[in-house]
Amino acid sequence: MTFTHQREDRSMLRTALPARFVFPVICAAMFFSTNAFARPADDAKEGESAASSEKDKESAPPADSIWNTTEDPTKTYRYVGGRYRHVIVPQFVLNLFADGGALSHVPIGGLEFGMRREHVEYIFSLSYADYSTGDLMFKGKGEPDTAIEKVNSDLGVIFGKVEILYEVPLDKKSRFAFLIGGGVGIGGVVGELYRAQAYPRDPAGASPTDPSQWRTCTGSGVPDSTYCVNDNNHFGKYAEPSWIGGGSKPLVFPWIALPQIGFRFKPLKFLQARIDGGLALSSGFYFGGSIDYIL
Repeated sequence: MTFTHQREDRSMLRTALPARFVFPVICAAMFFSTNAFARPADDAKEGESAASSEKDKESAPPADSIWNTTEDPTKTYRYVGGRYRHVIVPQFVLNLFADGGALSHVPIGGLEFGMRREHVEYIFSLSYADYSTGDLMFKGKGEPDTAIEKVNSDLGVIFGKVEILYEVPLDKKSRFAFLIGGGVGIGGVVGELYRAQAYPRDPAGASPTDPSQWRTCTGSGVPDSTYCVNDNNHFGKYAEPSWIGGGSKPLVFPWIALPQIGFRFKPLKFLQARIDGGLALSSGFYFGGSIDYIL
């Protein structure tokens, strides 16, 4: 619009001499009138903003109120609480190492301590994971059904973990936040892993994934010479040794979670709740939550 006015003004200047004086006068009048009226308007806006700010201060709860959830990003906030995670171990994860198995569920419960500052959150936890299972059917990769074994366990893992999450605030009062990051940990394995050679209940055959259709062998060639072979001593209630004893039961178990996403809700100054979910590369998909007391 400015360029259009300039072209029109130039045309007028070429056609009429008085316009050479009228145009500067109009511009000067517009400039002074704009400045004259702008100051009261700006002052009014500043006044309204100040009034609004004062009103917000009056309506905001006192700093020591339990309802004041606003956080200062430059301050460190620490908390302690309890957590629960539920891991879903898909069969395809088990089949990376052996044939067989089934969809499994692993509950994990424990305690956590966390801190956050500058929108970065560090969470340290100690938890127990229940990896016990009912009967599952396994065999080595590519082996025939005659190599199938019935496996069950009362294994558990005591985990120590650390998670690093970046916080994305969703409101100005620090009540809601979105979290994204990951975590790592290591766990000590406790309990026993049982395995035994198995034979089909029906001589005509059985499904290699249905434990109810199989029985455990009691000895070499007993009671089935085809399935109960003398290539190992996995008979009856055989407990697999750990790595130290030359067996396949692990002594430690890793935890690598990436990505991990979460949502935090802080209803009170001293209380927060969080829900999390993600992928544990060593186990499977997980979800859960925690409740924490802010120190």
